[in-house]
Amino acid sequence: MKKLAASLAMVVLFFTFFVQSSASPAKAASNPSLMEQVQALMDAGVMQGYHDGTLRLDSSVTRGQFVAFLVRALDLPAGDSGFKDVSPSSALYKEVSAAKKAGLLLGNEEGYALVNDRVTRSDVAVMLDRAVRLKGNYTEKATLTYKDKADIGRYAYESVQRMTHYGLIQGTADNRFLPRDTATRGESVRFIYRMMDELNLFSSGDKPIEIPKPADSSEVVIPVNDYQYIKVRMNTRGVPLTYDKRTTDAHIRSTDHHYYYHMGKASSPLGSLRVTLRKLDNGDVFVFTKFIHNGDNTYSASVIVPFQQSDNYSLAKYEAFGKVEQKHDGTFGVDETSHPTGILSAKKGSTITNEMMIGKNYISLHRQHNYSNGDTSVLRELLEERESYQVYTDKARSLVTTHVNMSVRSKAISENWLLLSDKRLFAKDANRDDWFKRTIAEYTTINNWLTADGAYTKLPWSIEPGYQMGYGRNVGRLQGGVYLTVYNGNKERYFYDLVVNAIADLDVFSRGAITAGKNPIFPTEYTSTWLKKAYGITAPYFDTRLNENAALFLKNASESLSIPELEGANLRYADYLVQQKSLGNIIPVTASSYLIADYYGLGHNHAKTHTSLNHALGEMRFLLETYKQTGNTAYLKTAREIKAGIENLHPKWIRSNGDLWYQVNPDLTFAGNDYDHLTLMDLLLSQQIFAETGIPRSAAFDAMIRSKTSYMIDNNVRIIPTIVQLLREQGFGYLINSTYPANSTSKADIEDRPKDELDLLAE
Repeated sequence: MKKLAASLAMVVLFFTFFVQSSASPAKAASNPSLMEQVQALMDAGVMQGYHDGTLRLDSSVTRGQFVAFLVRALDLPAGDSGFKDVSPSSALYKEVSAAKKAGLLLGNEEGYALVNDRVTRSDVAVMLDRAVRLKGNYTEKATLTYKDKADIGRYAYESVQRMTHYGLIQGTADNRFLPRDTATRGESVRFIYRMMDELNLFSSGDKPIEIPKPADSSEVVIPVNDYQYIKVRMNTRGVPLTYDKRTTDAHIRSTDHHYYYHMGKASSPLGSLRVTLRKLDNGDVFVFTKFIHNGDNTYSASVIVPFQQSDNYSLAKYEAFGKVEQKHDGTFGVDETSHPTGILSAKKGSTITNEMMIGKNYISLHRQHNYSNGDTSVLRELLEERESYQVYTDKARSLVTTHVNMSVRSKAISENWLLLSDKRLFAKDANRDDWFKRTIAEYTTINNWLTADGAYTKLPWSIEPGYQMGYGRNVGRLQGGVYLTVYNGNKERYFYDLVVNAIADLDVFSRGAITAGKNPIFPTEYTSTWLKKAYGITAPYFDTRLNENAALFLKNASESLSIPELEGANLRYADYLVQQKSLGNIIPVTASSYLIADYYGLGHNHAKTHTSLNHALGEMRFLLETYKQTGNTAYLKTAREIKAGIENLHPKWIRSNGDLWYQVNPDLTFAGNDYDHLTLMDLLLSQQIFAETGIPRSAAFDAMIRSKTSYMIDNNVRIIPTIVQLLREQGFGYLINSTYPANSTSKADIEDRPKDELDLLAE
């Protein structure tokens, strides 16, 4: 997995607790840790980390910074004047002018606020005292017993007495107040948190709301929780929505609540509406809306999401970071999906009350090819990706309402998705912005069309039924390896949500087998005409590399998120690989070595297919990893037999131009153009795991690494930084040093982002 910059390590440690906690940050723990308090203040919009990803809790705080914390915590109204040393162009003018208006900051006799001076603990006591007395009658005083109470200045003494009485200020372990010491950011967190806790500022929006009744028969109201509901409304007159049923499906760390409605009269419906609330264990909720319209007219509908206790909003949009270039690909054609709309932040003053990722509206047709043996190939034909929404603000009612509009097209399926959270989806704006940029740059490898049945992604043209705009549920894309990699780096809530959603998608695809503990093998549900023409195989069939991808994701998710139910997720696939020899689904190379065929048809068709080099390497490494995990020698034996099969075909893997062949056929002939990066990465990682399992380094693998690398250098094929690093680590630096000098640094461009194996597989 890719490594995170060292500067983020502390933040990662801080936030590990919060990703899976659904409790409110305040009042949830009787003695919250400093890190819990940091997260609470960040969720409330009181403070942020630095641009380099650190929090710097040991650094000193200025008077201006502490005032800014107080103003944001109290959500004070704007002021209209500053001080001599705080001009309207100052970054702190908004907070300082609000503090002046409220009487928190008085300035000195010369009219200076001294905002750049370090704030002392005495200053903190005075400002806290003024702040709490804005909110109530906080007049009781404590008799001070601090050993250094004589050092407390007259201007601060009574404030220290009051703040000590109410517990907002505490002494050191040896009972000193240290009045002249500068307050650090960590201490400021504790001071502000205690004040907000005392004033009950964390729970102001947690009052249960009354769920309204539908306005008429064209509207349905669905409660999300005690504080949130959504509406789905037919904007076209005369089209009622009639309740049908409700069902529930449990997944690992999430539960689907399906609400079904007839569109039109129940006796003769025009179609159906299904709204799925996928409720995650951290309290966040995916909302999937799906219309199936069998009638002749096109209608309009809206998903309406009201946010209570909110009087303004902001919208961070993907399009602000660039435009997707929908280029033609020789295999896939043009992918006409792009990215979600963005994140809407509902706010009360400057405090974020809720956030919502807004997905787009996808209109498609169900396409299916039926075979004489009863099997089917299914996919979707995308007609359009649409974006339409409005946001309304009602300050008098403290209400922000979003209308996400959908076109319910004749004879088609119309879908939309949203993600609701009462926390910030990204604790750091920089992480959000980086993800938006990456999604635009890599839109073909990041899922955009999410549904309760799984993500739909662009399929190659070589599919049956054949449509240029064919999209399907690809097992390699249903898994969330790309999101897990990012989550392991920055621990952002949004990526946790996407990982849990991907686990649910695979569970839905396997009809609940994952939750039932069966660790399934995942079939491909659409036919590849290339496989059909070459071997007569039609859907459904097993693709070994896609299943490896899914098994790796589930295993890694188990480790990263501490999910015991997924601990053995990789064993089922490892067992499947071991069984292939007895099933005859192999290409024999010698009497004791072989390769496993890439595909295995279900039903009546078990024709033997080719083996691609990257599939064989991936299977071998997967088995060795599983052997390391379990000590089961059956996995080691199969891995050694596959390794020998690859080696015994060397040097035939190497083409005359120095590149590698993509595949070996059942008759041991070679064909196909190799990937630029994936196979080379596989070869290098294979040598690594040989060392880890006591297997001697493979001379044949080294020869293929040298040949492939030289081919890439000679033909100006760019080598990604991760592979450059691996080549140097394994002694191949001499092949690349003239093109990639050892002291060179990779560009900061998104395309130079280090990739791990699951990233490469996704591509």
